[in-house]
Amino acid sequence: MSSQGVTGKICLVTGGGGGLGKEISKQLLANGAKVVICDINQDLLDATSKEFSDKGTLLTIQCDITNTESVEAMFEKIVQTYGQLDVLINNAGLMDRFDPVGDLEQDLWAKVIAVNLTAPYLLSKLAVRHFLARAATNAAIVNIGSLSSQTGFSAGAAYTASKHGLLGLSKNTAAFYRDKGIRCNLIMPGGMQTNITTAFAQGINQAGQEAAMACFVAAKASIVPLEEAARLVVFLASDDSMALSGTCVTADKGFTSLF
Repeated sequence: MSSQGVTGKICLVTGGGGGLGKEISKQLLANGAKVVICDINQDLLDATSKEFSDKGTLLTIQCDITNTESVEAMFEKIVQTYGQLDVLINNAGLMDRFDPVGDLEQDLWAKVIAVNLTAPYLLSKLAVRHFLARAATNAAIVNIGSLSSQTGFSAGAAYTASKHGLLGLSKNTAAFYRDKGIRCNLIMPGGMQTNITTAFAQGINQAGQEAAMACFVAAKASIVPLEEAARLVVFLASDDSMALSGTCVTADKGFTSLF
């Protein structure tokens, strides 16, 4: 599926150096968008930049999205380079260790909330102000949620709370800017083979092992290929989805329909 509705658009993808963010960036480039990838990992950025060197117009920026000054500097560079931003895709995420609240360390809570919720708030704030300042008519924000945006069984307390919060941020943004030329949607993918799940599996908390294993076994048949999830994100970023805002799209091959 192609989406000419992103042709020529300036699209920022956070956490675009690997996993879903990299696949989103690849498909945006294939559909004619000008893509800005930010990631905190410079090695991933260098490798992705080399791999995509002949795919289209690409700018990579190392950025700590939890740092206000770093994010502001990135926005300045985007505007200086391209003149504007059209699409923000809040993809970067940090998994927890499946810790229930009784076992959850406060520093891990703070890290997960900072990356998964506070950073999208900050990026969305700057994007919205930019969109309003240039009187955009079809700017788009796409947030990458999770089944944990609506369920309580698929991660620990920190990740679940962060993704519930991201759903609320998405709906609030859509509601307040619905007549300002700004759309905001969220996707809730099922299990995916990404670096975030690898990190999760390596650091899982002992108290959450039984619940995590049950979740993984149940969800095994509902793994969503990165290509399919990325196509959905590109659609929501494009002019093809102008009628959609405040939409929360579950992309889990029907897994949650079993409950």
